[in-house]
Amino acid sequence: MKYLFQIWCIFSVAALTGCIHDLPVPPSSGKPRAVVYSELVAGRKVEMRVGKSKPVGPDINNDFPSVTNAVAQLLSADSQLLEQLHYVKDTSSNMAFYRGNTRIEANKSYIVQVKVPDTRDVVAKTTIPPGIKVVMQDTVRTTLNGRPVLRFHFNIQAPPANGRQFIVMEALKQLIQLDTIFIYRNARYRVRDKRTLYDQVKNEPGLVSFKDTVYLNSYLRIPVYTQDENADNNQVGGLNENYNSILFTQRVKALDTRLYLDATALTAESSATPPIPIGRVLVNVKSVTPEYYDFLLTYEKVRRNPGLNSLIQAIQIRSNAIGGLGVIGGCNQVAYYLYYDQL
Repeated sequence: MKYLFQIWCIFSVAALTGCIHDLPVPPSSGKPRAVVYSELVAGRKVEMRVGKSKPVGPDINNDFPSVTNAVAQLLSADSQLLEQLHYVKDTSSNMAFYRGNTRIEANKSYIVQVKVPDTRDVVAKTTIPPGIKVVMQDTVRTTLNGRPVLRFHFNIQAPPANGRQFIVMEALKQLIQLDTIFIYRNARYRVRDKRTLYDQVKNEPGLVSFKDTVYLNSYLRIPVYTQDENADNNQVGGLNENYNSILFTQRVKALDTRLYLDATALTAESSATPPIPIGRVLVNVKSVTPEYYDFLLTYEKVRRNPGLNSLIQAIQIRSNAIGGLGVIGGCNQVAYYLYYDQL
């Protein structure tokens, strides 16, 4: 989504000596566009990120401005309004966070419509894939190319006859917040919301209080690896690099493969650079829509070529957000939760 432009130059072919120069970007008069990102996951409530693009120019922060006054709607396949999403304050991203109460269903189509002031309306349609059958054969602590890893052995059932499945594997660390719950006069409170009241009544006889763990809508990606030559990552950067996601286009037969997680990112470590916070580890095996798969695969390419140079052609992020930027992806997933930190 955000690009840094650079030019590579080669002074001597014999010596193959390279240098990097910044390419000045002239001010742009282009109109801003709405930026929408949503992963509609079967069985989960609808969530969405909304921002706005801005012209690229010298000394401009390229983060998308947050849009807290958007009208974000979820519609059925026949354009009937299901719900208008509500804005939720969230600081884990510079894009505004919107949430609804509708639970996404497999094998159904949805339309997302977003209105951002002073931009064109954004419309996107997606169909949620059917469920996938995943068997985790085993997990093993081992090493890969000299680095400590946690290896998962997965078997994924073949798609229906003449069909295709677009498989995405990823690992995340979900951050948590530890808090205390207390019950006062039959009302339940969180200490972080009612600190003054808690300090006043905490020593009163009969006050009930207990620790609670709150899972935040904030995630850190754990680098993942594959040694499977059939992974589409093999066309992007090879089998010895780390990725955000491991991707397979699955046809005809079952997929038997191994996913490797960077083991140094599993456990909280305040002295690490950057620090690794307390949380729980999520490993997701997903079946996603073709357009969302193209977006994720293209993003892996962009990570390796974030700008323009004389040797590699510029890469454009795929989008199905008509009228704006971003992607609305359908997803059905199997999630594995791992706990290494003491919560």
